[in-house]
Amino acid sequence: MARKVLGYIQLIWTCSYCGTKNPGAIKSCTQCGSPQAPDIQFEKVDAESFDFIKDEALIRMAQKGADKHCPYCGTRNNIDAETCLKCGGDITIDAKVRESGATIETRANNQKSFAPQKRPQPFLIIILLVVIVGFVFLIRNLTRTDQVSAVVSAVSWQRSQVIEAYQRVERKGWEDAIPSGATLVSCELQYRYDSDASRPIATEVCGEPYTIDTGTGLGQVVQDCIYRVYENYCTYTKMDWLPVETLVTSGVDLSPHWPTFELASEQRTGNRTERYEITYSAAGDSFTYSTTNESLYLQAQPGSTWYLEINQFNSVVSAEPVQ
Repeated sequence: MARKVLGYIQLIWTCSYCGTKNPGAIKSCTQCGSPQAPDIQFEKVDAESFDFIKDEALIRMAQKGADKHCPYCGTRNNIDAETCLKCGGDITIDAKVRESGATIETRANNQKSFAPQKRPQPFLIIILLVVIVGFVFLIRNLTRTDQVSAVVSAVSWQRSQVIEAYQRVERKGWEDAIPSGATLVSCELQYRYDSDASRPIATEVCGEPYTIDTGTGLGQVVQDCIYRVYENYCTYTKMDWLPVETLVTSGVDLSPHWPTFELASEQRTGNRTERYEITYSAAGDSFTYSTTNESLYLQAQPGSTWYLEINQFNSVVSAEPVQ
């Protein structure tokens, strides 16, 4: 996600010694003169608006990088300073650079983050455990099967064969994915994807502005933006194989066969399917088992005995002949 800089604003900080609120760019307390503590937190002057800085010198200061604290007196100095502005000490080494890059939240958000979390109530935990145990018990019962001995009472089968023809067909797709040899009919711009970088045809969509701590007492106001990219979505025609007929044969015996046919010019065979059903009788009840296993179906001689696995919905999940 692209980050768009809107500008820079003045922040404030509260003196740890006397409680005075000071402008962010001021290095020491304006009331008592104490240096700013290294761990002091900057705040926004106004949580609801952004009063952007016009002073180019301040903007350049914010862009240089986070300030550093003198290792001798603790005073905050610009990142490119070589001697402390207060005590004159060498700050090219051992100076502590302020942390930067964090999002500056409003005071209300900060208070929310410290709100004590409620502990789960014991009875809620008990209810949750009961629900889990009940769910496990239910699943075990629903997946349980019973074995039943049954006799084959009827059989049936059905087979189908799709016939395809090579003909011109209309398709739709993105312009860069149109196959070679296709004939273009029309195109129109449509949204395709989001990008972090700008594209020739794109709409910029940005979120709410927020403030980043630069570590200089100034805040960088930014927005997270994406680009909604639009590209040509086209209608085109091409030659392709299409289903034109489905031939079906069926029967109630143990001699399944495929449909017979003759292919015309520019025709070919497509998908074929087969489905077999065996009906069983057991203690006055009737069960039907559907399968695509031809070998299993051919063993279903009427009157033969089979073992069936019946689930809790009274459906056959598996069947095998008694050897």
